[in-house]
Amino acid sequence: MKTLNIYFRKVLQVGYLTLALSFFALGSCEDFVDVDLPKDQITGDIVFQDPATIEAALGRIYSQLRENAFSTGRSSGITYLMGHYADELSLNAIDLPNVQVYANNNVLPSDNTVKGYWDTGYSMIYEANRIIEGVETSKALSTEEKSKLMGEAKFLRAFAHFYLMHLFGPVPYISSTDYRVNSEVARMEVELVYQKLIEDLTSAKDSLPALFGIPEKARASHWAASALLARVFLYQGDFESALTEAEYVINKSGYLLEPDLDSVFLIESTETLWHLDTELEGTNTYEGFTFRVDVPNPDTILSETLINGFEAGDARFSSWINGVEDEGATWYFPFKYKQASNTEQTLERSVMLRLAETYLIAAEAATQTGNTTQGLMYLNAIRERAGLAPLGASNPNILLEAIWKERQHELFTEMGHRFFDLKRTGRATQVLQPIKPDWQATDVLLPLPESELLANPELEPQNDGY
Repeated sequence: MKTLNIYFRKVLQVGYLTLALSFFALGSCEDFVDVDLPKDQITGDIVFQDPATIEAALGRIYSQLRENAFSTGRSSGITYLMGHYADELSLNAIDLPNVQVYANNNVLPSDNTVKGYWDTGYSMIYEANRIIEGVETSKALSTEEKSKLMGEAKFLRAFAHFYLMHLFGPVPYISSTDYRVNSEVARMEVELVYQKLIEDLTSAKDSLPALFGIPEKARASHWAASALLARVFLYQGDFESALTEAEYVINKSGYLLEPDLDSVFLIESTETLWHLDTELEGTNTYEGFTFRVDVPNPDTILSETLINGFEAGDARFSSWINGVEDEGATWYFPFKYKQASNTEQTLERSVMLRLAETYLIAAEAATQTGNTTQGLMYLNAIRERAGLAPLGASNPNILLEAIWKERQHELFTEMGHRFFDLKRTGRATQVLQPIKPDWQATDVLLPLPESELLANPELEPQNDGY
């Protein structure tokens, strides 16, 4: 963590909050941070006197999520690389060694992408902590303003920690900007990280507004916090809490499953709980640019495992998958995001949380608590939207297998869901070893960055297998 500690120390020593200005340097014109700032550097004390400048600091975090963090839709993000790491994507190219190591499960501690995930994750966490501390001590903000701004920062802090933990295993949960404290942090047990995730998300949920609308969905909201909290409970194995939280979103939020599969990833979709704004009006998603294919034999295609697993008549196959043909061969690629270039107006935004996942959380959690009838109800809502006949399985084990299969086909190439599902349900080695010659049971975690271990011995030991 030395690199982070140096960053923390420099900010504290200089006494300036530069993240608001660095956000504007990106040239973003997102509505919620479109404010005029002084040309000079802004001291931390001044920033936290004005909600608009705090909004700009929050905007920097959202921009990182879109542009260069683990969540980006570029080929460096987990949607692409962990799709190769699991069984969603196949690599045709032989000249992409940085992708090949993920496809072959041979990632090394010196891998630049591993370091990038770690560095950008903790950079966003630092920025969130700076906002939380500044807002908390501000004398210029109203109680309502403080509650909302701190809730948003806590949500973003939890979101980053959630993915860091599920990529790397036990990680430090950083809640301070004090470099002296952070220089001594060590990896926390996973259960303790879960506790802190739940604390942050519960606080965020209690203080964030219940937003509904296209511009508002570019911000963390009450409903986004509740949906992420439901996922955290599911992953933790607290199925009763997961069911309670998921049903709360389903029944109270006003969001609805989008009946038209071709509209699910459009900006006006009725099921999007949180999406990332684009940099400029008319730009669309990196996912569309990354995955859409116009020529035969592309670098990346959907795997045979995924393609062959769809049931006959599944409308998601025709709506969310496309292909290019040449001399009788077909190469299939993800087609959830259909725009690969600019349009007159922005049509698609990268979706971070959507209601369909919440339905599948409710289905799994209900089944795990013994209520298979309720589990079937939520599962069949997703199946029927896909044009499939409802299931009637009453055996809990059979129903769980059906739910996990449904997650595979509903959530493919979205933020690493498939890999995380295989890992959390204990099926990763069983599923991946037969189709991936280099797969080892220890590959369920990525290695910690080599540079971080050298800089901070408190992060030892390295993950098994590395």
